[in-house]
Amino acid sequence: MVVVSRSIRIDAPTERVFALVSDPAARSELSPDTHPIRVEIEGGGPLKLGSVCHFRLQAGNRILDYHTHVEEFEPPRCIVSVSDSAVPFTIRIETEPDDRGTRLTQTETFEPTEAMLEEALPETGPNVLLRLAYRIMLFLDLDSARRLREQQEEALARTLEPNMERWLSAIKARLEIG
Repeated sequence: MVVVSRSIRIDAPTERVFALVSDPAARSELSPDTHPIRVEIEGGGPLKLGSVCHFRLQAGNRILDYHTHVEEFEPPRCIVSVSDSAVPFTIRIETEPDDRGTRLTQTETFEPTEAMLEEALPETGPNVLLRLAYRIMLFLDLDSARRLREQQEEALARTLEPNMERWLSAIKARLEIG
């Protein structure tokens, strides 16, 4: 399981931060790695428990098309959504007031495919050996294979962390400017 989690402090009231992060279209516009083509809440907004959100995004030369279902919604503190994408993921967004604003935390979890793990590791000699060792260990030693898989998942998480940091920074900039 890959877990990517980042927090940022925003100089804005919790209610204002929550209003932005609970608007899927506004949040998608701030993603530095995708361009929203269509983002909407089924049946219209606002977001609530049970809402289904439709996302059609462009990421480089790929089109991402998926839905999310809001499983938890506790204004102005928490939103948890689960996707129906090819690789299902859970997004947990939490806001917490602090003495000068809000602490925003986003956590994403998913079970990666083998292809995702391979893409996360550059084609270097040690990484090729790591992949080969993993495949061999699947037949010889499941505990060692599990540990190697965890190392691959940690490497994938490290490649995704900067993207999340840029996204949270864009949210911070939008809220602190406006």
